[in-house]
Amino acid sequence: MTTDLVQFARSLQLDSLETAWEQAVKSPQVADTNRYATVIDVLCDKDLASRALLLATSMIEALVGRDETVAALEFGFRVMRKSAHNDALTRTVVGLIDKRYGDEDWLAVLKTRAGLDGQPTVNSILEFDRLRRFTEGHVVYHAAGWGEGAIEAFTAATQEVTVHFATGRRESFPLDTLLSRFKPLDPQDLRAMKLQRMDVLRNEAEKDPSALVRRAATLYRGTITSTQVKTELSPSVISEKDWPSFWKRAKTAATKDPWLKVEGSATRPTFVVRDKPVGLVDEATVTLSHQNDLGQRIGVLRDYLARSEDEEVRTQILGLATKVVEQAIEEKKATHAHILDGILFLEEHGYRASVPAAQEVRALLVKDDGTLRPAAIDRLATQKSREHAIELLPEALGENWAEQCVVTLADWPVSVLENVVEKLVAGNRGPQCLTLWERIAPYPKRYPQLTYLLGKLYCDGIFEGQPNCPSALAVGRVLLHLARILNETRKQNQVSSRLLGRLSSLLTGKRGLLQRACDGISRDDLAQYLGIIKRAGEDFPPEIGDAVDRFVTDLYPDLHAKPELPYWEKDYIYTTREGLRRIKEDYRVLVEDKIPANSKAIGAAAALGDLSENSEWESAMEEQRNLTGRATDMDQQLRSTKLIEDQDVPSDRVAPGVKVTISEVASGKKASYRVLGPWDVTDDHTINYLAPIAAGLLGKMVGEIAEMPSPTGAMQVRIDAIEKIV
Repeated sequence: MTTDLVQFARSLQLDSLETAWEQAVKSPQVADTNRYATVIDVLCDKDLASRALLLATSMIEALVGRDETVAALEFGFRVMRKSAHNDALTRTVVGLIDKRYGDEDWLAVLKTRAGLDGQPTVNSILEFDRLRRFTEGHVVYHAAGWGEGAIEAFTAATQEVTVHFATGRRESFPLDTLLSRFKPLDPQDLRAMKLQRMDVLRNEAEKDPSALVRRAATLYRGTITSTQVKTELSPSVISEKDWPSFWKRAKTAATKDPWLKVEGSATRPTFVVRDKPVGLVDEATVTLSHQNDLGQRIGVLRDYLARSEDEEVRTQILGLATKVVEQAIEEKKATHAHILDGILFLEEHGYRASVPAAQEVRALLVKDDGTLRPAAIDRLATQKSREHAIELLPEALGENWAEQCVVTLADWPVSVLENVVEKLVAGNRGPQCLTLWERIAPYPKRYPQLTYLLGKLYCDGIFEGQPNCPSALAVGRVLLHLARILNETRKQNQVSSRLLGRLSSLLTGKRGLLQRACDGISRDDLAQYLGIIKRAGEDFPPEIGDAVDRFVTDLYPDLHAKPELPYWEKDYIYTTREGLRRIKEDYRVLVEDKIPANSKAIGAAAALGDLSENSEWESAMEEQRNLTGRATDMDQQLRSTKLIEDQDVPSDRVAPGVKVTISEVASGKKASYRVLGPWDVTDDHTINYLAPIAAGLLGKMVGEIAEMPSPTGAMQVRIDAIEKIV
């Protein structure tokens, strides 16, 4: 790997470097040419130019042998810029120049200007390297006003160069003017890439944001503020809309980038490009010195270990972790959770601390009175640590560990509840969980995951033959209720969505709980199953609904017969024409008058200055939320409106569109009310059919008793008369 080559060079493991380089030379990769050159840079910086030259020469020959002329030439130029050269390399590079640019009409002009016509020297080659950057395809920069531009044409006969600037303007210049007043930009320069390789920059923004920060910092001599970063990258590379997300990722990535040092505050950082990368171990050591507690230090060490694939570096980081954990154990100042995190981190990678992990698990989970506090397990920093701690429960809690876990099973956090159950089953203690069924089954909403897990144990036969084992019918009923509950929240809660998927599989998959539950099921019980599914709504998992429907069709098809609902129970809002006119006028005033007026108020408030302490702006924004919310609600209501006048209003029972006369059973006091829609209530003798006061009256006939709410509680009334009024 080219990463190994660079590390060997930096650590001066020269024998390993030469061995790895020999392998690389056998099959050089063009994509890794920059890394090969980095090795040469490192060796030259360490005054090993002669060794660097030997390696460079062999790599150039290998690239030439694979007909990779461009890669070989660029590699040669870079090597010579590091003063690693000899006559043979000089001749090789000149030959590559002729091969690479032999078809260009400007080659003779630039070779003459560079001094390559006679005896070539290192200086003449490097001058040619500079001059070629003023030819077609390269980008130049004019600091005094023109800015950056891509060269579109080089006319050798007149020695004129045409530049297409980022502003859109095209201009031709004499070559001498370009050489004296313009600066050629490296292809990796941010300004050049904006013109020619925007796709690379956007990919970098997504996958390697700290590299983009480094590019921007180079324009500011290696030190750049957060404001300058945004100036260089937004909106030219990253849109204003995407900037907050990018900036959050970039700040995080920069703290982990060995080439970047982050200074300043978290909200206004300054980024400094280092002259050389800081090794992960050195960087981790420095970072640890800034952490306030053991938990933060363990988090840092986890992060640095995850960033390295080098076994030697990983060993050093784990050695550092051992030192940190042992120091915390000796000082006895850290919490049990943090110490356990550190011990488990070491054990995950084959290391041991002086204190057994099980001892710290007990200290974390057991109170002074000997009872368990399961919620404390979530104090551990990672899910891996929590699951590791669960595996240690028998050792930590002793012989009666299972009894303690079963008694507290409802109190274990969702993060590890299934792990605890699996541990009990693995220890042949699963049947003990049945003691919880009667406590949990009535409350699936309170204990969704535990209800599912007990159902799973039932399906797996763990409870078979146990006293008080529930029937498949009873378990199926509880799990259907749980599915209905999970379905209500699955769109807002991913945990509910995942659990519902697993529950659906439990009910209808290979375990086939519904099949077992419906074997010999009575009509009333199946009707109850069907009722649960109907109450769950249209978006209920179809596999569950379809399974129950098949049983209904096969066993009691009459359950599918649907009674016709009275019109007022359908999903519409019923009103009179006058009521509809009234609500439409209210909606018009809201949309055409109040909301525009509010928008003007927001603009006026914003003009007052600092929004953080602008009460007028806050008030106007709050009113905007209220008005737009109300407008949305009214629009939806209007879309679901039907006229009472268009309905078949009955004359023999209470319904929207009638006048009903009632008398209080206890006192005989009479009253008459018009039953109409929500927008028809304009006096004390008109009631909204959707209001609680009308709920007990709807559908009643003359002579029947109904209940109506009153300040002193429900009161019974008799229906005395019904009269159609529409």
